[in-house]
Amino acid sequence: MKNFYLCIVVVLVITILAVALIPAVSDFVERVFFQYLGRAAR
Repeated sequence: MKNFYLCIVVVLVITILAVALIPAVSDFVERVFFQYLGRAAR
């Protein structure tokens, strides 16, 4: 279970760094996030 949380933290940090450093990644992450959110809301 500890590895699971560690993996989530690593993915979040990589995502934050990518969004901060590469402008195009921000749009991609936003699109994926809202797509996932829309699926979860149904």
